Amino acid sequence: MKKQKLINTLIALVVLAATWGAFTYYDKHKGKEKPAVATTNQTKIFSVDAQHIQSITFKPRDGEVFSCHREGGKWTIADPHPLTVDQGNFSGVLNSLTTATSDEVVDPHPTSLKDFGLDPPSFVLEVTTDAKPQSFTLLLGDDTPTSSGLYAQVSGNPQVFTLASYLKTSLEKKMFDLRDRRALTLEAEQLQKIGVEYKGASWTLDKNPEGVWDLVLPPPVRADRFTVDGLVSQLRGLTMQSIAEEDKKKSGDFGFGSPELRLQLTGSGGTQTIVVGKKDKGSDHYFATNSALDPVFTLSSDFVTQFQKNQADLREKDLFSFSSFDVKHVEVDTPKGHWAFERQGNQWKQTAPKSKTVNSDKMDTFLTHLRDLRADSFPKSGNLADFGLAKPGYRFNIQSGEKNTTEIVEAAKSGDHVYARRSTDPLPAELSKTALDDVEKSLGEL
Repeated sequence: MKKQKLINTLIALVVLAATWGAFTYYDKHKGKEKPAVATTNQTKIFSVDAQHIQSITFKPRDGEVFSCHREGGKWTIADPHPLTVDQGNFSGVLNSLTTATSDEVVDPHPTSLKDFGLDPPSFVLEVTTDAKPQSFTLLLGDDTPTSSGLYAQVSGNPQVFTLASYLKTSLEKKMFDLRDRRALTLEAEQLQKIGVEYKGASWTLDKNPEGVWDLVLPPPVRADRFTVDGLVSQLRGLTMQSIAEEDKKKSGDFGFGSPELRLQLTGSGGTQTIVVGKKDKGSDHYFATNSALDPVFTLSSDFVTQFQKNQADLREKDLFSFSSFDVKHVEVDTPKGHWAFERQGNQWKQTAPKSKTVNSDKMDTFLTHLRDLRADSFPKSGNLADFGLAKPGYRFNIQSGEKNTTEIVEAAKSGDHVYARRSTDPLPAELSKTALDDVEKSLGEL
């Protein structure tokens, strides 16, 4: 029995030694092997610089075929009719085309191109160059099963490969995608005048010699800067949403006889008139034309709404524009007397009617109440005397900033009403009935 156990032990030791030797041999040889190197099938499909491309014809499986040509360093749509091109947008197409690489060759010799959506292809780009190759055709097929790419083929080469999915939207362009879709070709920053008419109402914004927008009623009054900036921003990004008719002379019934909105825009590049007609029944857009452009196009309803403002919406409602930190000198006249204050370093001093140091926190509170004076509404007509402003009971003179900018506001109480105006505004504004209460209280505390 003991002999048998000894034999079994010896057999186990032999098997263990053999196994250990095998692992040692494998590990030794594995260490001598070179590490695996990741390989990729990515290959540039078109080895020509974008500057050498002279034309591209876009051929969708279902859709309008059109061609773009390089002319004098700029791209234009040549067929089916001449149109200007959005140069920045087109440069994206050129970049995608000249940097595109194949991700993977899925079939070097396919027996059926229909399996990849390449018979017929969903989209074809025919390219000509002034270099080698002189012509190049890229065929685009279906999306891959995982939608992570799309199948493609180069004309003259049987292999089918995949491209990155983002190239689908970068290359499969419609003519509308590449055309210049600006609905206004004047530079928004250089506009000097904006005239608007809608539903019997009208207003005009005019940029004065200081570069500030005025609302011309007449007479000119200050326009609200933030409101006008919003309107200019709308014009800066104004683009056609669709094309209803390429030639406005052949336009049908788009409602231009009784327009929803009319804008006359004047800048350094001339004057353009945008007329907005009726709403397109098939969308939330309005038909429109520009006097400087050929087509009838559509604009978003938001654009139309933004310009349908009344005059009160456009007027500046803040009576002061100073920043409390920049104020240097203040003069105040009320029915109770005259006061003058001056900032000396970080300290405020009262200089009239007598000289004394003023609590800075209380002075800041007073300035804040002045800065908060704001119009609630604007009387439609009347002389200044009708509002008590021919001989106003209150006068606030503020000097601020490095240029000692002066702002003067006059105010008066007339019965239960409070009226005020800047000295540069020919028309008054009506304030809340209690607008001057906080001003008088904080002045009394000084």
